[in-house]
Amino acid sequence: MSLIKKYISRLIKKVSPNLRVRTAEIVAPIIEAGRTNSYVETTSNKADTLHRHIKENSERDLKKAFEEQVRNAVRRIGRGRTILAIDTTSELYYGENGKLNVRQIKHEKGADEAFYYAVISIVEPKPLPLMAIPYKTGDDLSKIVKELINYVKTLPFIIEYVLFDRGFYIGDLIGFLLEKRVKYIIFVPENKAMKRYIAETDRIKTFRHKMVWTKDASEWQVETNIVIIKDLMNEGKKDYWCFATNLFQSLHLIYRYKQRWQIETDFRMQDEAKIKTKSNVHIVRYFYFLTSLVLLANWEVNRSIHPEICFKKYLKQIEEHFRVEIT
Repeated sequence: MSLIKKYISRLIKKVSPNLRVRTAEIVAPIIEAGRTNSYVETTSNKADTLHRHIKENSERDLKKAFEEQVRNAVRRIGRGRTILAIDTTSELYYGENGKLNVRQIKHEKGADEAFYYAVISIVEPKPLPLMAIPYKTGDDLSKIVKELINYVKTLPFIIEYVLFDRGFYIGDLIGFLLEKRVKYIIFVPENKAMKRYIAETDRIKTFRHKMVWTKDASEWQVETNIVIIKDLMNEGKKDYWCFATNLFQSLHLIYRYKQRWQIETDFRMQDEAKIKTKSNVHIVRYFYFLTSLVLLANWEVNRSIHPEICFKKYLKQIEEHFRVEIT
């Protein structure tokens, strides 16, 4: 439990070094809000104090604090070759004045806007969230991914390859990955070019494909391999997998891509520790999102020692520990 205290307390103190209340009085209600998926304003009378201090910090401050926790976790789980995935996740926003901090969405559960985050995680050999960056209205997704990739390249492990969903099939991003010599697998939507390649594929085939786009009033282009694979599990159906990749052509690419689903599992797990807030200030929302990732990351590390403890039980144990410290 001392490691848990150090892991979480360091983040709180880093974000709010001048906080004049005991760390436990802040951490315990935050964890309880996450465990019960409720509002910090409901579980604590210190929410206004906490928010006031958080607002004095920048996104850079939060990233730096979170990075310290990640480096500690990476040291604990060991170094080696890792498979990464990058994806976006959202939190519905029901309030007003979200402005450019939120993104417009198709009406869902009474909301038309959501706070979005781009997240990079280890999916193999052991799941671990590594960083999250807000993805606001008008943001360039490829620029955010570049920042995430540059960041993880500073961590003490070897990137085997990075997995992306169809929303990341972007020429600028592929050019960056090739420049950085990062191996990638990107699921490609069935556009006109893909349908043409599918028509020419019996079982598996690789095509050299050129992508062209305009940026800064200039035309850019990049070439990537498109691998078309017939889904052998659906005999009699015309189902194909389309991948943009710099890995060798292989039926094994399907298995490799499916490893990306671990990050979606992580998002569902993170939802079990979702910390609600009535604040519409994006830095406050970002703080709570990263804190829920910290809880998930520490649980993932702890599982190697105590695999029998589920996430909710783990959160309860941490909350009880800090409650005892308060009394």
